[in-house]
Amino acid sequence: MVLAEFRVRRGRFLKRLNRFTALVDFGNGEVERSHLNNTGRLEDLLREGVPVLCTPTRGKRLRTRISAVEVEENSYALIDTHIQENIVALAINGGLLPSLRDYKVLRRNPRYGKTVFDLLLSDGKAERPAEIKSAVFYFPEDRAARYPDTPSLRGRRHIKLLSETGGVMIFVAAHPKAETFKPSDVDGEIARLLRTFRGPMTAVKVWMDGDGRVVLSGEIPVSLSQHHVKG
Repeated sequence: MVLAEFRVRRGRFLKRLNRFTALVDFGNGEVERSHLNNTGRLEDLLREGVPVLCTPTRGKRLRTRISAVEVEENSYALIDTHIQENIVALAINGGLLPSLRDYKVLRRNPRYGKTVFDLLLSDGKAERPAEIKSAVFYFPEDRAARYPDTPSLRGRRHIKLLSETGGVMIFVAAHPKAETFKPSDVDGEIARLLRTFRGPMTAVKVWMDGDGRVVLSGEIPVSLSQHHVKG
């Protein structure tokens, strides 16, 4: 199901300059800096020369953001966390996620003490904070999308607090080949926290085609069994 469509500019990834900026070759001698809003390492996706789709931004310094990375012809991993969050909110409000069908998005960025989550959900009786995590770390051997691809103190804090408050954990398996979600042992503490998580948890498959259309493939299974890291 196509939930959104974006104007995209095709290019080829050259290199990551820092956590939030990369060089993209748009052809005809146009090499520009482009914004990255996904703080994962993304080393298995962002390889030199790989085709990428960039969306326009309103930034004064950077005119585009890398939103998707080609995995196979006309299929792109959606790495743009802003788009991921918007698609999840649309899916929840549209009743498209069976495990969250009773909920609506009450507001964005609710604050719990010093911690800010992505969404506040309500079923009309109770409110639950929800956090959305990007899972584009793909393992072809079991077709699993995993989170995280790098140790994350922020991720640990979010998961721990959500578990204590009965909040909702939502993983965006944003790789077109993903068939299941699993925690990654790259951060063993996050894997442990997810295996003992006490709130609702789901994984949503989302990807982008070559024309900038964002496709929602629905919820996929979550497996919390022990496994080995890639490599």
